[in-house]
Amino acid sequence: MKSKYLNITIIMFLFVFLMSCEKDTIYPETRYYNSLSFTDSSAMLPKNITYQNIIDNYVDNGAVGVSVMIRDDFGTWLGSGGYADIKSNVEMQPGNQFLIASISKTFTATAIYTYVDEGVLSLEDPVNKWIDKSITDKIDNANECQIKHLLSHRSGLHDIYTVKMNMDMYNRADNNWSQEKLLEYVYGKKAYFNVDKDYGYSNTNYLLLGMILEKVSGKTLKEVYQERIFNPLNLQSAHYGIGNDKAPDGIVKGYEDLYGNGRYIEAQDFYMDEIGVGGDGGIAINAYELGKFMDELVNGNIISNNSLIDMRNWFDIDVYSGSDQTKNGYGLEYYEKEYGDAYGHQGGITGFSSEMYYYPEHNVTMVLLFNFAVATQKTYDEYKNFMEELEKAIFE
Repeated sequence: MKSKYLNITIIMFLFVFLMSCEKDTIYPETRYYNSLSFTDSSAMLPKNITYQNIIDNYVDNGAVGVSVMIRDDFGTWLGSGGYADIKSNVEMQPGNQFLIASISKTFTATAIYTYVDEGVLSLEDPVNKWIDKSITDKIDNANECQIKHLLSHRSGLHDIYTVKMNMDMYNRADNNWSQEKLLEYVYGKKAYFNVDKDYGYSNTNYLLLGMILEKVSGKTLKEVYQERIFNPLNLQSAHYGIGNDKAPDGIVKGYEDLYGNGRYIEAQDFYMDEIGVGGDGGIAINAYELGKFMDELVNGNIISNNSLIDMRNWFDIDVYSGSDQTKNGYGLEYYEKEYGDAYGHQGGITGFSSEMYYYPEHNVTMVLLFNFAVATQKTYDEYKNFMEELEKAIFE
C-alpha cells in the first residue's frame, strides 16, 4: 500500500505510539534469522567495500535498518546495516524479510497476466464480470471499469485510504478488515475522474484485482501468489499471510520517526492492521529474492513477451512533488533518473519503505528495503543523499 500520512493530531499519535512502545518484547536473534537461498559471494565483488560503506554512513546518519540488492555484470551484491529489532538489539542481515507494501502490486499485476496468457482473463473484461454488482453498484465508476483500468490506475476509483479509514486504523489496534469491509470506505464516494480520462493512484484498484484473482482461481490470494509466482521462482522468503499468519516470525520490525528528530518507535499496531487483506500490499520478502523476481519478470520467465510489453505500455503522468516517476504502466512504474531511466515499483506503509528498479540501459537491478518510513523532511533528505551516493557508485 502507498504511504498515507494524513494530518492527525500529535496527541493521537503520541498516545498510540506510546501504547505500542510499552508492548515491545525482547526477542532472540534467532527470531529474525533467514538464510539465503544461494551462496552469497558479495565479499568477492569489486565494489563490495564501497557499497557497504555507503550503507554504514546512512545508518550512522540515523537510518534504522536497510537491506540492499544490486545485480549488475559483476554479479549479485547484498548488503545490510542497522537493526532488525532495536529493543532486542538484533542487527540487520541480508536475508531478513521486509514488508514491501505497494511493490506487492507488481506481484498482483503479474498474477493477473498469467491468467491473461492462459486466456482465462482479458484486459477488456468489465470489472463487474468478476466482482458482484452488489459491490460495484456502490462504487462510482466501478461498473464502467475494465481490468486494464485497474492495472494502470486509470479507473478514477476513490482510494480506500479515506480520512475515516485512517482514523479507524489509528483508533483501534485491529479492525479485522476484510476486502468487502475496506471497500465500504469508498461506497458512495465520488470518483476522481471519468474512466480512462486521467491517472490517479488508488489502492482500491488493486484491492479489486486481488478479489478478481480469487474469483477466477477459486483460491485465496495467498494461494494464487504461491502457485503463480513464489513456488515457480523458488522465492523461499516470500510470504503473504492472512489472519493470524499476517506477519510470522522472521519479518523485521518497522519503525516511525514521530517528531522527525531521529527517535524511532515501533509501529506494529499500524502496519499489522493494514496488511494481508487484498492485492494492494502485504507481501514480505528479502532483498535478494525481490530482485530475483524483478529479473525473472523482465527476462520473460513469468509471463509472455506480449504481456510484458503490455505491462510496459507507458503513458505520461503528472510528476508528483519529490517523485521521479514520470510515466505509468500496467503494474509497473517508470522513473527518470540521473544515470538512466528505470522502471519497477515503490512502496510504503507506516514503518516500511521499499524500492525495486530495473535500469534497462545498464542491465542493472536494484532493490532497497527500509524498516522505517521515509516520511519526514529529515528522513527524505537523508534518503536522497543515500540514493545519490549509491547510484553514483553503481554507474560511475
